[in-house]
Amino acid sequence: MDVTDTALTSNGTRLSHASEYLGRLRESTPAAFAEGVARTRFAEDGYLLVRDAVPRETVLALREAYFRRFDPCLLKDGDARRGRFSGTLPAGLPSHGTKGHPAYDFVRSEAFIAFRQLPAFRAMAETLLGGPVKPVWRTPLRHFIPGRQVASRAHVDRTYLQCDVESCVTIWVPLGDCAQGAGGLLYLEKSHADPAIEDLSREVAPTDRPLDRRPLTHDLQWLAEATGRRWLGTDYLAGDVVLHSPNIVHASTDAQIDEMRVSTDIRFLRADAPSDPRWQAHWSADDGY
Repeated sequence: MDVTDTALTSNGTRLSHASEYLGRLRESTPAAFAEGVARTRFAEDGYLLVRDAVPRETVLALREAYFRRFDPCLLKDGDARRGRFSGTLPAGLPSHGTKGHPAYDFVRSEAFIAFRQLPAFRAMAETLLGGPVKPVWRTPLRHFIPGRQVASRAHVDRTYLQCDVESCVTIWVPLGDCAQGAGGLLYLEKSHADPAIEDLSREVAPTDRPLDRRPLTHDLQWLAEATGRRWLGTDYLAGDVVLHSPNIVHASTDAQIDEMRVSTDIRFLRADAPSDPRWQAHWSADDGY
């Protein structure tokens, strides 16, 4: 599935795949770090898509461990490794990421903590931030189920996590293959270098959350038209990661295919940067952050 060939929506609002609205992320490999170009590309683009950053089998094993915590009725053919939606939700399943839901316990598990502490993540963060780093303990786990028009609205991470732009990086990790139609992330081109976008959005952007001013808008096509900037995306594979600036505007699409999107946000701060105390405990979907 190619990002430019797929009819996309985000929170139920259509995003055209015409070239003025949608383009492709620039790709890198781990060699970019060895060759010394990773930091330059990150500064230019506000993100760095790294293909094959971690072993594919390591990622798929973690995906399988997560889905094995569910009633098998959730999974088509009972296949926890692939993780396709059967069309049936387990009875009595709590809200995602709240106490009693598998995601709540999973982020506290030894397997998940070991994964987010893989040396590769720290090494990439240290290169981009230019020195020693420390982890942000709160590590969300997202799980998008097809047929539910609930996606990440356009936002910047800095609005949620109080940090200096130069001292923080997010590593978005899809836990499994994630086609754009499964709810993959989109990045608004060069938006990390345009602070006027936030002012514009907060003044006139359409919003489906009038009482929450942290998201910029749920209407991605409106934002592309208002700023003259494209959304950039791709079909992600298990093992890929995207490192992004806390200043870049990003969002996700609605899940439209059976293969469920599961992802996590691993964050690092420079070792000499202050820590946001709200983010030093385990993630819970109802913690308000």
